[in-house]
Amino acid sequence: MQIEQASAPNLGANPKLNRRNSLRGATDHLHRDLDRIAAGFNLADATHYRRFLQANAATLIAIEQLLENAGVEQLVADWPERSRRAAILADLHSLQSEVQPLALRRTAPTPSEVFGILYVLEGSRLGARVQLDQVLASTDENVRNAASYLSHGQPGEGSGLWRSFLQQLETHEAADDQTQTVSGAVYAFTMFIRSFGQAASDLQLRTAPAA
Repeated sequence: MQIEQASAPNLGANPKLNRRNSLRGATDHLHRDLDRIAAGFNLADATHYRRFLQANAATLIAIEQLLENAGVEQLVADWPERSRRAAILADLHSLQSEVQPLALRRTAPTPSEVFGILYVLEGSRLGARVQLDQVLASTDENVRNAASYLSHGQPGEGSGLWRSFLQQLETHEAADDQTQTVSGAVYAFTMFIRSFGQAASDLQLRTAPAA
């Protein structure tokens, strides 16, 4: 699960547009840790891809439910277009698999934390472009046909989701508290790292050494 790996749309040179940069700088080490683990999965292989989806789904479903309990749709009106748990569950069903969402032991996030969590979820669409190419290049038809999650929000299907999220991140007053937005992003990264770490251990994957 790569986060914000590709270049984001240019929102101009306005010096006030720096919330994304603050989040990226504060969470870069976690981003690298997650990418290092995820890189060990061979997404063209059905066993690896199934476990990759399970790792994503376990965290994604729990976090989306957490966001909805916190009233995310009141902050981001197009949330129903952004939610991906139906897509990833469809992929798992296609691969004759299921998942148990993580049990999150925390209270509902604050509005600023919601934006930090969304930064991680929405940024993952960028890395998904590369991962989707690997899936579609698989010789296994079952793998190729289970690409709803990775293709969600890609060009031709809501490709403006990342750009529109950045605009909301930079302008919404609920994202003013940078300490809390960073806290939300760190929390989301940590949950994904935990889930992917367990999946890699289950597959006995050898991950690249930390930089």
